[in-house]
Amino acid sequence: MNIKWFKYFFISTIVVLLIAGTYIIYIKEKKSKSNLPSSMKEKEISKNITIGITEFDTINPILTKSLEMQQITKLLYEPLIDITEDFDTKPIIAKECSKINDLTYIIRLNEEKKWEDGQKIEPEDIEYTIKQIQKSDSIYKTNIETIEKIEKIDNNTIKIHLKKPTQFFEYCLCFPIVRKNNENADMPMGTGRYKVESLNENEIKIKGPNIEITVNIYKNITELYNQFIRENVDLIITQNTNYERYIGNIGFEENIITGREFFYLSCENIKDKQERNNIKNCINKQKLIYDLYNKKYRATSFPLGYGSYLNKEETQIDMQTVKNKNTLTLSTSKEDENIGEKIKEQLEEKDIKVKLINYQSSSADLILKKTTVPITPEISIYFKNEDLKNKIVNIEQIENKQILKEKYEEIIEKYYEETPFISLYFNTYIILHTNKLKGDFSGNWYNMFYNIDTWYKVAK
Repeated sequence: MNIKWFKYFFISTIVVLLIAGTYIIYIKEKKSKSNLPSSMKEKEISKNITIGITEFDTINPILTKSLEMQQITKLLYEPLIDITEDFDTKPIIAKECSKINDLTYIIRLNEEKKWEDGQKIEPEDIEYTIKQIQKSDSIYKTNIETIEKIEKIDNNTIKIHLKKPTQFFEYCLCFPIVRKNNENADMPMGTGRYKVESLNENEIKIKGPNIEITVNIYKNITELYNQFIRENVDLIITQNTNYERYIGNIGFEENIITGREFFYLSCENIKDKQERNNIKNCINKQKLIYDLYNKKYRATSFPLGYGSYLNKEETQIDMQTVKNKNTLTLSTSKEDENIGEKIKEQLEEKDIKVKLINYQSSSADLILKKTTVPITPEISIYFKNEDLKNKIVNIEQIENKQILKEKYEEIIEKYYEETPFISLYFNTYIILHTNKLKGDFSGNWYNMFYNIDTWYKVAK
């Protein structure tokens, strides 16, 4: 009797547990669906996304020169220190980075970070990566140029010795880490949340936690545009500000990301501060962008016009007419002569005479320059005045970010008042995606795929 009662009790318990388990799964699925955007609840959605590229060279993140692949490899490989959307730093493979003195840093590795096969990341992997960058023509070569040697402290800690003090050194540690003794040097093992499932000359299959990405490789931009128009590709990245000539403007959306090529006019050869301000106020940056770049470039009031270090906007200074006794000289490169012509037109409309010379002249009144902004929030490179430059260099050594930001705001206020150079605009990268592809496409030039986990595709 007791055995029979126990048998019924056991069976009843199993049934109850099965019902409870089913209910828990149902509740979790319901909760998961309730967290989706309303558009995803009502429509059939897909997490299989196709990205089109034309400049495939290698998937090795150290060796690739392709902008498209540099972005894609951010999903597969991770750095010691990552760069956030607002250009702050964030430890990833490094758990912490401590400055011992101007030439020495201690880095403790994050033990939770593993290679794809589950093996621990070791100090030797970091040293191997740096040596691979040093002996190659890597885009990350400038990141490690001041590193003299790596010293292993223990199985989870390294000491980095520098050749010379390096401002904002933590920013330099954003290069991707690859595994020592890779069996496949063309596709080294990574630590990212996304993994390569297959790779051939036509496509790369990448799988993430809740999304699958197919990267289609095309021979030329014409083929890529054609496939995008036909919606065989969901997303492309372009720097062509006149792409509408080739694909129109219907059936897709654009997201413009500020690039890192900064255009400005040096005017420190003009001694009168008010005259410099007068010239600045006579230049219509938005019109330059409209005329030259189909409205796609981004006007800026300062080279650090993005990120976490600048929130002080330029205040417009009342223009006071300063009569130029002589014709101003405007120096450009031959390549950028068309930009000089547009600036000349604008200034002459305001009765400022300009002589354009299409070669770089250090003695010209105005010198059109463009430079690639560094990954670090460094601004001393834009100033010629030695006293001010030295002051900024000293400020750049401040480690407390809040104090640094406050000091920067003082420098920027001084810049707005003195106008040693005239900030014009940044180039841009343009993300184009079909109307069926939804999600958050914000990002920066360092990483355009910060929010790729939010992407999804809806049926028409």
